[in-house]
Amino acid sequence: MRGGQLRNDGRMSFSVYSRALSRAADLVGGRGKLAKVLQVSTTEIDKWIADQAKPPREVFLRIVDLILDETRHAGNDGEAEPPPSRDAAGPSRRYLD
Repeated sequence: MRGGQLRNDGRMSFSVYSRALSRAADLVGGRGKLAKVLQVSTTEIDKWIADQAKPPREVFLRIVDLILDETRHAGNDGEAEPPPSRDAAGPSRRYLD
């Protein structure tokens, strides 16, 4: 079987860098806005998303921070209490006897 036909071949899947950049671009409203936030060119963003190059480590860490911040704000803003834990048996203990 040739390398291009393998399911887990690196050429057929996107790297964590590419996936993170795509996610960050979606969160901020596009590649152009992401380029402005990161203070890099859209050409660099396009290369990184296409897996033609890897972003510098400090830029990648900023991308991760952006994703974490946007995801946290979209969820519960950190102010709401987490949902109460659930007991699969419910309030009664009839299945535990």
